Amino acid sequence: MILIADSGSTKCDWVLVENDGTQICEAQSTGLNPLILNENELEETILKIDLLIEKKTLVDKIYFYGAGCGEIEAKNRIRKVLTNIFKYAGVTVEEDTFAAVRACTNQPAVVCILGTGSNCSFFNGTGIIQKIPALGYLLADEGSGNYFGKRLLKDFYEKTMPENLTRKFKKEYPQNLNTVLEELYGNKYPNKYLADYALFLFKNRGDDYVENLLHEGIEKYVFTFLHKYHEEASIYPIHFVGSVAYHAQDIIIKIVRELGYEIRSFVKKPINGMVVNIVNEKREQVNQ
Repeated sequence: MILIADSGSTKCDWVLVENDGTQICEAQSTGLNPLILNENELEETILKIDLLIEKKTLVDKIYFYGAGCGEIEAKNRIRKVLTNIFKYAGVTVEEDTFAAVRACTNQPAVVCILGTGSNCSFFNGTGIIQKIPALGYLLADEGSGNYFGKRLLKDFYEKTMPENLTRKFKKEYPQNLNTVLEELYGNKYPNKYLADYALFLFKNRGDDYVENLLHEGIEKYVFTFLHKYHEEASIYPIHFVGSVAYHAQDIIIKIVRELGYEIRSFVKKPINGMVVNIVNEKREQVNQ
């Protein structure tokens, strides 16, 4: 059996499949970031996933893609924990950017991430090339969920949000400013907290303020990230991954086409595409 995991800092999606791709079960746990959790905490989190632990002796391959897994030491920590639990499995650990690639393709492509955060990279068929670093929610993340959440909160409290939307926003998010500030400056995951507000935009599509805000943010993303890969995007397919990309497809397609690029796919939840592509790749290896 093959166990595939897509882990952010706050949550981790797991899927267990047969070698032919038949799904056995899926589960969700809290995130397994080795830069945040120690080995005991990582192990305790995995051992709580009963559906997986029941089948642990049947797993012969694990693909783990996670936030905080960019450095060798962090990869080794996760690998050690997984090997201790799933004793008969070979373990592959890669950073979460690889999850976005695996969700879309196993061929060269430009992969754009627009979810809680934002990023862009070129997959050359074997490795990932990033022309600019991901600077996170404080400095960058243009067009992401936390970018839009930040804009909404700012406009709401600075009273630049239109009156009709202000009423809706107040009704949907009745908490006071002190609560918001406590969440932003005392919360372990302020980027996730900000990103949760982005849903408000997609519930109010069609409003001029909403459409302008979405267009502005996505245009910033395209020119900050995607346009840096002009040469690659002119030759290879472009894939978009993440909930923001999925719900703003129409805006993204319009902006990207104006630059002369074409988009191959939109993937809302990476884990689904990851399963398909990993199983297909293993099947091709067997048939060679």
